[in-house]
Amino acid sequence: MSRFFLIWLAACLPLHRICLTSPYGYRIHPVTGQYKFHAGIDLRASHDTVFAVMNGLVTEIDYNDFLGVYIRINHGDYQSCYGHLSRVFVLPGDSVLAHSPLGITGATGRVTGEHLHFGIQYHYQNINPLEFLYRLNQMNYE
Repeated sequence: MSRFFLIWLAACLPLHRICLTSPYGYRIHPVTGQYKFHAGIDLRASHDTVFAVMNGLVTEIDYNDFLGVYIRINHGDYQSCYGHLSRVFVLPGDSVLAHSPLGITGATGRVTGEHLHFGIQYHYQNINPLEFLYRLNQMNYE
């Protein structure tokens, strides 16, 4: 798989540097080997600080076998998810601003190594997070 590398200077990124290791959409799962839909993107990370991409309200912090430790934030029409974290800095009910630190990346849940799983939903329907970040970045500079 080829790797895609982007750096944006806007404060609307989940990590300071974005290096895509697994895209949105159908893929061969790196742990199970099954062809499945990946509802987010995986970003290379090494004990990196994770940031809110927009202002919002922390609605859920939990653990599951797939996402490990994760945070969900409601941004009105949009919802964001940050998975596989090792540390969390916020609590459910906290209001966060864009670029607020949320936690530290990790390797919790079903993973082959440390990374950040980042997902975005629009009205609770999954959308491509890279396209969302690109459009959000464009709006910040218009």
